[in-house]
Amino acid sequence: MTAVLSRIIRTYRNAYSGLPREVWWISFALLINRFGTMVLPFLMLYLTRELGFAEGSAGRLLSLYGCGAILGTYLGGKLTDRVGAIRLQVLLLLGSVPLFLVIPFCQTWLSVGISLFCLSVVSEGVRPANSTAIAQMAPAGLQTRAFALQRMALNLGFSFGPVIGGLLTMISFFWLFVVDAATTCLCAVALIWFFGRSRTGHVAGRSVDGEAGDADLEKQPGSAQEEPATVGSPWHDFRFLSFLALLLFASIAFFQFQSTYPLYLQDHYGLSNLGIGFVFAANTALIILAEMILVEYVKRWRLLVIIGWGCFFSCLGFGILPFGETFLFAIFSMMIVTLGEMLSMPLSSGWVAQRSRRGHQGSYMGLYSTTYSVAFLMAPAIGGAIYETEAFRIGSYEWGGPEVVWYLSLLVGLLTLVGFYGLERAGRSKRKTHSV
Repeated sequence: MTAVLSRIIRTYRNAYSGLPREVWWISFALLINRFGTMVLPFLMLYLTRELGFAEGSAGRLLSLYGCGAILGTYLGGKLTDRVGAIRLQVLLLLGSVPLFLVIPFCQTWLSVGISLFCLSVVSEGVRPANSTAIAQMAPAGLQTRAFALQRMALNLGFSFGPVIGGLLTMISFFWLFVVDAATTCLCAVALIWFFGRSRTGHVAGRSVDGEAGDADLEKQPGSAQEEPATVGSPWHDFRFLSFLALLLFASIAFFQFQSTYPLYLQDHYGLSNLGIGFVFAANTALIILAEMILVEYVKRWRLLVIIGWGCFFSCLGFGILPFGETFLFAIFSMMIVTLGEMLSMPLSSGWVAQRSRRGHQGSYMGLYSTTYSVAFLMAPAIGGAIYETEAFRIGSYEWGGPEVVWYLSLLVGLLTLVGFYGLERAGRSKRKTHSV
């Protein structure tokens, strides 16, 4: 028993060791920020219960936030290469603070819509800057683990933030905005404290504002690395754009997680809000406990193939939903979805970091983050439209209804897996041609 426990401890220590302290600093700052993420999870309730907007009007306001997120992530990536990853994060975080505080004083649909759009443009621009900083701080062989640590900080903070936010709503929705603004400001102060006012663009021998240092380009023996692009702009990188297209389709299926998925758990599985909360908690708990270990285990495999399998498993977890009815089956399907999420998301970030050239990491990360923002905006509309379709018969088979969302998700997973295998094979063929 002692030997088993020692082996487990050693495995965790190996998974977390070796990362530069700057990666730990920025992940800790992200933890502070996500610990205070309270407005977004309760925004729909705030708009309908506190301000009295109809569900349709509130939904359009959420769409405005999504449109702002698309613009913010794209501009954030472009500005990162010019302003610097750390410096831009500080500026955007500080810029978000007054916007959080203004929203509670907006009462009309137009004023709320403008303030939410501005908030999303500014706050979502932090994402590509944060990812670019991680890519530039971590050596190439440690980038996927660095992104896994970033995601662990995000999930750990987000697991506490909504709980505290739920308690604050019992007092007043106003305090959601105050606390979110306070933690956002604290995150900016933490970044300034960690990296120094005069050193926010340069950290420990690595240029975080522009080009990666030589240490970032070292490859660990046996590790599966993506060759950097031969072009500067991501818009001219066909391999990268193909990667984003595959990721977009898979992400539209994955983001049913926050739209039709909880509805189906309630309608088909009969779960209460508390039961649905436990299913979501299982996702977060598994990520916190296992993602770093899993990433460490698969780091030498072919990245694109593993990302493809990750997308497939996420879709598979959704695809099996119609075949169960119990709470335990819902947990089981969530474990499959989470396994896919752990395989695809940190490794995708690592692949993009490896693919981008020196001085262009922000543009690549910006377009990568924008893909997720587009998928997040499209997923509820597409999934909701299919979910509400009435069933009809074709011969002896009944077709239509909520189950179609999950069957199509499974189909998307299969096609995405094939696509990633094709993208990996095309890359190997090109490398062989160049070597000859």
